[in-house]
Amino acid sequence: MEITTYDEFAQLVERYRIFPFAAFVPEHPSLTTVTAESSWHTETETDPWLWRIRIAQEGKAAYGKFFGAKAAFIQSELFPAMMTLMTGNRTAKERFEAGSMSRAAYRIYGVIRENGNVDSRSLRKEAGFGAKEEKKEYDKGLNELQSGGCIVITGSARQNESWSSMCYETSESWLQSVLEDYESLSVEDAKRRVQETLGSACSEKAYAFFAKKLGLND
Repeated sequence: MEITTYDEFAQLVERYRIFPFAAFVPEHPSLTTVTAESSWHTETETDPWLWRIRIAQEGKAAYGKFFGAKAAFIQSELFPAMMTLMTGNRTAKERFEAGSMSRAAYRIYGVIRENGNVDSRSLRKEAGFGAKEEKKEYDKGLNELQSGGCIVITGSARQNESWSSMCYETSESWLQSVLEDYESLSVEDAKRRVQETLGSACSEKAYAFFAKKLGLND
């Protein structure tokens, strides 16, 4: 399978509901595996590197490192259930006070919540991780918030001619901007929703991978 247009990519995200950026799910396609290497970083409309931001900005899928350090796209209508599973239906404050969220992650989350959509360079400075030796802790906190369902990537801000900075927003804020109304679910209802959705969209091996990662059978 090979695709060449953004619309084809959006259709795959709609079909598979969870669509990895790179290959890490067995028997499951990803953006890097369905596109030609020569199409990347061309800065044209056929550049998959630009699609990953466009799909989030158009509200068709949430984008972030939802599986540890692994990035993926989650179809927007499935994201409320996925967010419930990732957060355990607990707020960032509740998780921090319970000792299940690091101080660094909680500090970063507070800045994002207060400022709305914010680019990583400004976020790092505002959260107090500007020193070179603090970058590792900052990156770890960002990954923790994404895999914990608290924040999503919503865009990129060009900082100079050679690189751009990712922009982040709280998951709740992003959802409110892309879905007029979404249902709040219990953890058990969210599990059932995800089980039903992925059961018809994934191979057995891919489903087993997601079930283990998301605790669907717990």
